[in-house]
Amino acid sequence: MNMNQVTAYVAVLDTGGFRAAAARLGVTQGAVSQQIRRLEAELGTSLIERSSTSCVPTPASAAFERYARALLELADRAARLFSDPELVVGAASNIGIYLLQPLIKSIGHAHAGRYRVRQRMGTNREILDELGSGVVDVALTEWWDRRPGFEATPWRDEPLVVIVGPDHPWADRAGVSVDDLAGETMLGGEPASGTGTLLHSVLGADAARLPAAVNLGSTAAVKAAVQAGLGVSLVLAAAAEAEVAAGRLHTLTLEGRPLRKTLWVSHRRALVAPDPAAAFSQALLATDPHDLAGDPSPADP
Repeated sequence: MNMNQVTAYVAVLDTGGFRAAAARLGVTQGAVSQQIRRLEAELGTSLIERSSTSCVPTPASAAFERYARALLELADRAARLFSDPELVVGAASNIGIYLLQPLIKSIGHAHAGRYRVRQRMGTNREILDELGSGVVDVALTEWWDRRPGFEATPWRDEPLVVIVGPDHPWADRAGVSVDDLAGETMLGGEPASGTGTLLHSVLGADAARLPAAVNLGSTAAVKAAVQAGLGVSLVLAAAAEAEVAAGRLHTLTLEGRPLRKTLWVSHRRALVAPDPAAAFSQALLATDPHDLAGDPSPADP
């Protein structure tokens, strides 16, 4: 497998066809087809499903697409190492949007001239996988899976709050109990999510009384649904600040069960201090979380 084969594969997927991929790459359609055939022969599997209108990954090769794109990104970064060095900071979307931006600005300015900072956002799992593949240098996530070869440090503890719409009967209350929540429609907090895991660790068997009724796919969608009166939810307090200030949401605490989510910063193990990932992580860990406010933009989980 070589980079020309991987480049041809990704170009076909991006453009939807062999002819368009050839035009993008400045080669013949036959050359693209040959590169794909060689790649499929080397891997021993079919990679692309062809139709009259588009080309998509075969079900068996969907995971390979992620690695292929990571290879191309790493090759691009390697080629620019001396002319345009960069540090890639990956963050779970809620962290990246609501908490990270002021830090990116301040730390980036402090390190200007040495490298530039680029951000990537995704789910916690996506960001940790990109850390593992080398696409991301520093990862900020809501949990850590103890993968070997990396080190992770707790960065900050963020409170979770119950959110309700402005017309909800709880809109004038400061707190609610587990019994209260058990009678409501819960939006988000699926068992496999970071919030679901936290609920299980704090509430134990009581967590099963708070089943997630709807998976809306993003914090922005959850907040909109809660605001419309479709249910209640648990979110990072920082994620609801703008809506609370505008009177579109009301927040409550869970009585007797303080919910705080530990956020983690991780990078490859045994980095020396001058390494950009180590320097950025150290600067991040040295910040006082109370001195910085997040950006109140919509977020994905």
